[in-house]
Amino acid sequence: MSRGPGIWQRQILDRIEAGKVVILTGPEHTHAEQNAIRRAANTLEAKGALKIIASRVDGRSRLVACPVDMKTPPFRVLTGLDGKQYRTK
Repeated sequence: MSRGPGIWQRQILDRIEAGKVVILTGPEHTHAEQNAIRRAANTLEAKGALKIIASRVDGRSRLVACPVDMKTPPFRVLTGLDGKQYRTK
């Protein structure tokens, strides 16, 4: 049974609480780390601790975690060929 937020969740929450926007994944993370980060962020979003949007960063689309009260542009939810849902601007 869980005893609170995990390592990735704590790192994301620390940055969000400081009022920062967090780019969730990038080329510096391994595939397994990217999956763990996305899973941690999606869990936090489901709990209402943050919101996740897709944003263009350096010309590439990246998932970005924002504080809940931050004004962000509206996004759409699209279903990919793999059956998963993706958020886009």
